[in-house]
Amino acid sequence: MKIKLKTTTMKRFTKKSFASSAIATFVTIIASANIATLPAAAATLASDITSVGFGSLVDQPDITVNDVTYLNKSLAVTRVTANSTNWIFGNFAQPVVTLRRGGYAPADSFGNYNNRQLILSEGIAGLPLTTIKTSQPTTSQAVLSQNNILQGAENIFVNAGNTGAIQELQTDIERADFVFNSGISTSKNLATTIFDRGLFAAHDSFQIAPILSIDSAGNPTSYGSLTSIATGWGSTNLRPGGSPDNNLPYSELTNSTGEFRVVNLVNQQVGGILLPLSSFSNTPTTIYGYSLFAPDVNDNGNSSNLLDWTNSSFFPQNTPNAVGGLDLLSGSGRIAQAVPEPSAILSILMSGCVLAGFKRKYKASAKNLLKSNK
Repeated sequence: MKIKLKTTTMKRFTKKSFASSAIATFVTIIASANIATLPAAAATLASDITSVGFGSLVDQPDITVNDVTYLNKSLAVTRVTANSTNWIFGNFAQPVVTLRRGGYAPADSFGNYNNRQLILSEGIAGLPLTTIKTSQPTTSQAVLSQNNILQGAENIFVNAGNTGAIQELQTDIERADFVFNSGISTSKNLATTIFDRGLFAAHDSFQIAPILSIDSAGNPTSYGSLTSIATGWGSTNLRPGGSPDNNLPYSELTNSTGEFRVVNLVNQQVGGILLPLSSFSNTPTTIYGYSLFAPDVNDNGNSSNLLDWTNSSFFPQNTPNAVGGLDLLSGSGRIAQAVPEPSAILSILMSGCVLAGFKRKYKASAKNLLKSNK
């Protein structure tokens, strides 16, 4: 009888010790690195980004080309806050960005613009508009393939209507693809972010659709439904300091006639919007990225019509600045992961402490039982 009591007691003690140890290990993992894998009260609809965190400013030597001085600075986005939830980047790589051009032959006073590059760069107040923060650009596509909030692609869907000094600020881009290196399952705890340079609380409208399949070269072969984001988002100024009246100078560059040169200067702000991947599907669905479209794109209820960006029946080739003026910033399109509320982490830690206390109490009880049965 004494032996049976000892065996039963020790079995119970071993099970409780193992459970406490497992919880302690889990809490250690949570505290050290992987807190973003926990469920969170994440956003269910598109939400304004209310704050943003950056990495360290990278500053390379300055260069001057064609009378433009490039300060060679970059500033990566590392986290955002939206819908009272914190979101971090890091586990997912920057998607591959491809700008799809219509292939038609538009022209203005500077000639055919179906391969024109339009770049924007944050400047510095008080310095000439030809002194800008970023590196010398190559293409709009290359700029968007980076993570640098200081730069972007200008008027990404504008291909008609500009006149005078801003006549060069239009191209024949019809679709912007953001493709992942592997499929990702949609979840409320995963989201994408879009950043735009524009007017406070009046950032440009656009449409977005998830990519459901790709070919061996990474080209979209099927889409989900279009989602429209109306103008008026971006009610927090994200660069710098957050003041709603703190505009920054932005130089607009083009290579219409050869080397990049500055053709315009505007004073605007940066706004951001967060879209949970669950907004693309009510159930977990594997997607391979998403594409952005001008607000006037219409697939007529058949998402396969989004595949041919050269078809003017679905992709109008006369989109004006008032419709297609999204100034997409570098770092857009990345995947962010929700971080649990501090209360959730505290709850786990408290559970660990309770179990640890129970372990000590049970251990003492086991010793007493052992003594009484000797």
